[in-house]
Amino acid sequence: MRIAVFQATSAVGRIDANLDALASAAAEAADGGADILVTPELFPTGYAPDRIHHLDGATVRQAVSTTAERSGIAVVASTVEQSDSGRFITATLFGADGTQVLHYRKSHLFGTEEAQFFTAGSALSSVVRFGDLSVALGICYDVEFPEYVRALAVAGADLMLVPTAVPARVSSTFDSAAVPGLIVPARALENTVAIAYANQCGTGFAGRSCIVAPDGSFAARAENEPTLIFADITSETIRGARADNPYLRSRRLDLY
Repeated sequence: MRIAVFQATSAVGRIDANLDALASAAAEAADGGADILVTPELFPTGYAPDRIHHLDGATVRQAVSTTAERSGIAVVASTVEQSDSGRFITATLFGADGTQVLHYRKSHLFGTEEAQFFTAGSALSSVVRFGDLSVALGICYDVEFPEYVRALAVAGADLMLVPTAVPARVSSTFDSAAVPGLIVPARALENTVAIAYANQCGTGFAGRSCIVAPDGSFAARAENEPTLIFADITSETIRGARADNPYLRSRRLDLY
């Protein structure tokens, strides 16, 4: 499977312009032979929880579905979802025919602003067969929790598709570049899963989107400029990593 990750800066509230940029990226990814495009967290609306939490993402998701169908490529997009049970940050995988394959509500909200305006999801992503791989979704902060990625690996995931909006710096003592630089590769290695991690870039964001192979190596990576990166991850890639790396087989479930 050829994976494309779109790194860009979206404009808060300029939904039509952001959707146009997403559509252009989908067309370019399709021209590059990609089977699937992963886009950043809340890219269609812009990432600003206090300013976009009231929006209903249903129309946005329909637009992304149309983009996937027109471009002939699967697309992962992150939107806002309003429901009777709360207001959620979500990610949705649309197939190349525009049908919804996976939909997930972010379960680990980051910081006080997300917690103020959104509700945490109460379930893991489902794992579905997509091409020759089993795929699952996560959103940004989710992947920073070992338990989240491990649970999906145990459930059969080969590939994690992760929209994200990691800031340039979390605090004076924690450089958020450590997330794509250290944490994402560690999650891939310790679980023998591939991870496609799509970040926003530009002022205020860390950029450094990446596609990490199941041995923890970078198959493709960006810096902090708008770009599209590609990598091929196959079932043979996953099987080879799992044959070489016994982490999942060596767990002591009698102890923990």
